[in-house]
Amino acid sequence: MSLQSELQELSKKIAHFHMPATMSDDEWDDFAGKTVVALMAGGESSRFSSVLEGAKSNKNAFELPNGDTMIEMTIRMYRDAGIKKFVALVFHNAHSIEERLGNGEKLGVEISYSYDPEHPVGKGGAVRNALDNGSIPADHYLIVANPDDIIMNFPGSFPRYIAAAHLAGEKEGMVATPVLAPGSPYTFTGMMVVNGKIVDTEMYPMIPVPAHVGITIFSPEIFPRFNELFSLEEKTDFEQVLFPLLAQEGTLWSAGLTEGEWIAVNDLKAYKKLVSELEGK
Repeated sequence: MSLQSELQELSKKIAHFHMPATMSDDEWDDFAGKTVVALMAGGESSRFSSVLEGAKSNKNAFELPNGDTMIEMTIRMYRDAGIKKFVALVFHNAHSIEERLGNGEKLGVEISYSYDPEHPVGKGGAVRNALDNGSIPADHYLIVANPDDIIMNFPGSFPRYIAAAHLAGEKEGMVATPVLAPGSPYTFTGMMVVNGKIVDTEMYPMIPVPAHVGITIFSPEIFPRFNELFSLEEKTDFEQVLFPLLAQEGTLWSAGLTEGEWIAVNDLKAYKKLVSELEGK
């Protein structure tokens, strides 16, 4: 067998995504009206420093060559689908986010801000803090999105697609739905080894282990767990703490990004890829 065929077999074993039913306009309008999008924009972005070149800007508010920003691209994706409530979870260079977005009026949305308390508290702590200060309403669905995880070329409405997946899982007792890519590229030359002998090689093979694309939908029922599991005294992420518990309890669903493209803009290489894609459009 070749390396590629072995990876294809592996994919069949570890990834079985369900395609959600299409939501009606009424179902979507109901969901969108009681949903807030939390924009994770508090990180230091040390790997992005070569792009910033000393600019005192949060990378999500850093102006791209076309005059846009990643955080505005993300907001428009949800806004154009019908979601109008946003909260920016901020800390490092928070001023650049607030100066760029304001209260959201120029984008036709409502934007509030939740600042980490004096020090970074991670994704889990940031959500807990926003729940504590009321930036995330306790009776709303929550979409947590990393603005630097860019979704492109998705056919149809990406927000409606992931909402349909979450609501399908909710009917089965699920409370959280991470969005997953079927795999991610291996950034080296992959090799297949049999009895010490290399029998096949492939540059940058796609490793078919489902990867979280930095977007998660939470039902309101999950919110008490943030208070139980996350402290505002230390930095903790919900992927590390909450996801394993929900997986053990059987209440963690998935939405498969089986179409479209995910660009995790974490460094200069990924930034150049995003710019190239935007120039191509």
